[in-house]
Amino acid sequence: MCRVCFEALPRIGRPSCGRCGIPAAFEMRVCEACKTVDFGFESARAPLRYEGVGKEIVHALKYRGYTRVVEKLAAPLMAEALGVPGPFDAVVPVPLHRARKRKRGFNQAALLARGVAGRMNTPVSDTLQVVRSTRDQVELSAAERRANVAGAFAAKAPLRGRLLLVDDVLTTGATLSACADTLIEAGAAEVHSLTLCRTC
Repeated sequence: MCRVCFEALPRIGRPSCGRCGIPAAFEMRVCEACKTVDFGFESARAPLRYEGVGKEIVHALKYRGYTRVVEKLAAPLMAEALGVPGPFDAVVPVPLHRARKRKRGFNQAALLARGVAGRMNTPVSDTLQVVRSTRDQVELSAAERRANVAGAFAAKAPLRGRLLLVDDVLTTGATLSACADTLIEAGAAEVHSLTLCRTC
C-alpha cells in the first residue's frame, strides 16, 4: 500500500459507542442506533469504515485473493482497534458455507481470525459451522438479514469462557449476532466481535 492510500484509510477511532462501536460525538455505553437492537454479542469493534480504501482492502482480500493484506495491514489494525480488556479464551471466525468456500478457495474471516489470534497469543476455534445455505446479504434490509441468518449456524462442540468473534465487515450486525447467539447457546460466557470494517 502506498503512503497516500495508507493516509487515506477511513479510520474510525474514538469517541465511539461502547456497544456497537459506531463513531459518536462522545464516548457512550450504548448509542441511539443500537439501544433497541438485541445483539448476541457484548461489543463490536472495527478499525475502518467500509468505504474508500477500507472497502478496496476488503474486496482485494475477498474477491481477488490478496491474502497478504491480512498480516501486513488488516490483523495489526484490528488488534489495535479491539480495545476490549482481555484475555479471550478463543478467537472464532464466522464460518463460510462450503459452496462459497469452494468457489473462493478460502474463508476470509478465518484468515483474519488467525492473524488477530497470533497477535494475542490466543487459540483459534473453528467450532462454528454453517448448517444451511443463506442468500447473499448485500441487497437485504436489516430485518431481512436477521431472518436470512436465523438458525444458519451451529456449534460442533460445547464452549466456555470469553470468545472473540471475527469477520470482515459489520453492516447490520445480523450475521455476527446470529453467530454470537449460537456460541452462547453452546456454553460461551461472553462474546465480543471484531471486524476489519463496518458501515457507519
